[in-house]
Amino acid sequence: MRLPAFFLLASAAIGTHAADDNEIPPEILSGRTCEEHILQAAPMTWNDLPKQARGREHNAVVVASFKLDGSGKAKDPTVVFSRPAKVFDQTTIALLGRTQFAPGAVEESCYYIRTYSAVRRSGR
Repeated sequence: MRLPAFFLLASAAIGTHAADDNEIPPEILSGRTCEEHILQAAPMTWNDLPKQARGREHNAVVVASFKLDGSGKAKDPTVVFSRPAKVFDQTTIALLGRTQFAPGAVEESCYYIRTYSAVRRSGR
């Protein structure tokens, strides 16, 4: 079986620093991630990868703000930072929407920090 020429890495870098995090505004990095309320983070699939990012090397970071209203789902997600701009914004919002939070958890301001990387694999 032959492996694809690109290997995708995606992490929900909640509570960790992302690539080029020195560009992320300090108020975001010092904000709450609400990580303690996550029951199950949404896994990224090939279908989540934006078409313009497929087959290319990339490093990206997206930060979304959201609220928790006790329903177990993120409410009012909004992208507040992304590099490169807009490439992974919809992907991040979709993954945040599929993330399961603890029912009953209520928070007015949370940040979801997600990084995306793909590197070229050496040929065999």
